[in-house]
Amino acid sequence: MFKTLFLKECKETLRSITYYIFLACIVIFFITQMGSFQGMSKPMPNEESYGFKYSDDKNIIMQSTIDRLAYEFSANSYTTYPLGLFYKEVKLNDSEISKIYNILEEITGIKEEQLVRKFENYTTTPNGPQIEFIKAKDNITFKEFSKYISEVDDILGGGSYHFNPKNLHINARVGRTYDDALKDYESVINDDKVSRAYARLFSDYMGIVLAILPIFLAVTRALKDKRAKAEQVIFSKRCPSTTIILSRYLAIVVMIILPLILISITPTLQSIYSANSNGISADYFAFLRVIFGWLMPTVLVTVSMGFFLTELTNGPIAILVQGIWWFVSMSVGVSNLVGNVGMNLIPRFNSYGNYDIYIRIFDELVINRVFYSIVGIVLIVMTIFVYDIKRKGKLNSNGKILKNS
Repeated sequence: MFKTLFLKECKETLRSITYYIFLACIVIFFITQMGSFQGMSKPMPNEESYGFKYSDDKNIIMQSTIDRLAYEFSANSYTTYPLGLFYKEVKLNDSEISKIYNILEEITGIKEEQLVRKFENYTTTPNGPQIEFIKAKDNITFKEFSKYISEVDDILGGGSYHFNPKNLHINARVGRTYDDALKDYESVINDDKVSRAYARLFSDYMGIVLAILPIFLAVTRALKDKRAKAEQVIFSKRCPSTTIILSRYLAIVVMIILPLILISITPTLQSIYSANSNGISADYFAFLRVIFGWLMPTVLVTVSMGFFLTELTNGPIAILVQGIWWFVSMSVGVSNLVGNVGMNLIPRFNSYGNYDIYIRIFDELVINRVFYSIVGIVLIVMTIFVYDIKRKGKLNSNGKILKNS
């Protein structure tokens, strides 16, 4: 019975226009974000550039942040993301400008009158905007510095890109040396076998869309019987509620995972070719592991959320709830795109390589993925419970439990 219903549900999914829209979205997202993998090549000495990295030297971080503050202050134009995702330019009034002067004075030890003269010497050169050099005073600690920068963030209304005290390292962008580039190359080759590093990047990008798009498939399927006015016919069948819901649920999950596996063939082959070019053997199953271990928990909880709320309310409110959850998860993740896990629905690792960071957050990632797998299972069990009650006539059309049924 279960096998027959499962196969029927898979066929029903293939007949759904929503499913083909879902496929188009994930394919387009993959192509636009990951369509061009250049492979790995060993860095050579005396190249013109080896890219950049973020310095962890606190003195460099402080000086870079001061330079950035001076630049945005002189233009009275500050980059902020108050909702995490959407850009907003902030311009300060005279009172707020005075507060920034006071903060700069505390950080640099330079009186406001001198700071005003320095900013009056603001010029534009072929290398970009230049401000007469100012630096942090010698006796300021990084903790004190971060506190003052936090006040700048507050003045800007929060959500500033360069003055979030937890994210100041992004200001300290410095050029990588040959030794840095060689170390990163050897880590990708020896630790990640090329394919594992690429698979993590694949998980980062695909996790974004899989935390929102499957909800439409779940809601569409859960509402189908109601639209077709077939609920009473189905309710009267002897087939157990567990079989009906699980066949629908697993069919959608499988029909989501299968195209992911097909999409992963291309980056897997690219990784194998790149690894062979560097004289090593790639990890052939790296993408399969992240699909089932990293991405599937997101699919499980998103689909089960769609089924549960739709069965409970007989409406598409699950789309709104999941949309809010997705937005919050993206907002939390935007402050740190490499190794941001916690209890976020969308673990972020938007970097090729950084094996040391991955090892550091691996246990946290496992806990996160196990937790959301359990949440997905609990939600689908609750869906079966609600569905069974409805079959017995104990819920009205709005999903509320009737006392005298």
